[in-house]
Amino acid sequence: MEIIKKIVQDKILWTAAIVASLSLIISRPQASDIDWQTIFSLAALMAVIQVYEKLNLLSNGAAYLISRANNQRLLIQLLLALTFIGSMFLTNDVGILTIVPLFAIIAKQVKIKPVLPIVLINLAANLGSLVTPIGNPQNLFLLKHYQLNLLDFIKLAGPITLFSLLLLATWSCKFTKAPVTAPQMLKFKLPMVQLCLTIILTVPILLGILGLLPSWLMLFLALSLLMLIDHHLLAKIDYGLLLTFICFFIAVGDLSRAELVKNALDTLLNSSVAVYLTSLGISQLISNVPATILLAPFSHAVRALFLGVNIGGLGTLIASLANLLAYKQYLLNFKQRSDNYLLIFTKVNLISLVFLGIVGYFLIR
Repeated sequence: MEIIKKIVQDKILWTAAIVASLSLIISRPQASDIDWQTIFSLAALMAVIQVYEKLNLLSNGAAYLISRANNQRLLIQLLLALTFIGSMFLTNDVGILTIVPLFAIIAKQVKIKPVLPIVLINLAANLGSLVTPIGNPQNLFLLKHYQLNLLDFIKLAGPITLFSLLLLATWSCKFTKAPVTAPQMLKFKLPMVQLCLTIILTVPILLGILGLLPSWLMLFLALSLLMLIDHHLLAKIDYGLLLTFICFFIAVGDLSRAELVKNALDTLLNSSVAVYLTSLGISQLISNVPATILLAPFSHAVRALFLGVNIGGLGTLIASLANLLAYKQYLLNFKQRSDNYLLIFTKVNLISLVFLGIVGYFLIR
């Protein structure tokens, strides 16, 4: 029942389903439209992430480090670093869902206004997730669609990662070095046997995601691990996201067979700069995941598309699903609505978008 309830309430899925339904007017869907390797990889990744969340690995590390912060700036820098690293390996959503509640605990002990730190945690989650192919759904799709290996991806992400770290370090200087009493954090128990089993099985699962093992074996191992740790975690997998991807695949497949649409996109995406600017702009309107699925079939400019959709996650509240998630976490943990949040979010994100947008432009030249 919980799974069905989540699916019914998933507005993004309903939007994708409506778009896919309307696309049927243009063309009849084909089985080859759906990239099952991406679907299996995403499902396996979500299963593994649920296990790591259950084991409190990121929360435990965060609690240990944060309890040693002795000034405000260091405290914020540790939060941003933990979010950035956590998002690299456990996705931007998990980074936000783990660190924002921890910050809420800290904010009750240390006098610090919550809005800017949460906006920067959101920024760190988006930027950290672009570093690895498993950091966010669009990177996983790009990995499969363009058949990239790990080295290819590192070459794509490396330069923009350095500028992202510079950007976060600069924003953290907005906080003073005013001394704070190290906050007391909850201690999380680490079940070592389960953790060791999880780490061992994660290796072949990641190899499957990278295309070095069969996708069916990867998914079988991921689901087996989840069932061994806690079968209730099956209900926590985001099935709505999987169905959303399938709907987008169907819609894009139908649209790509429409000559008018195909010719328009072929004309529009006629250079790396055009792909970059288009993906950057469309992400602001429909978010970066559907923008990636929409544009990838019409362009071979993988660097331009990668930079466009990942940098494009900054900007508007809907540019990335992580942005909406961070806002919801703010409302949930601080029990207050604030127009100030949207104002500061917009200011920080637009400045960051312009800075990294310019960097990205020169990286594709």
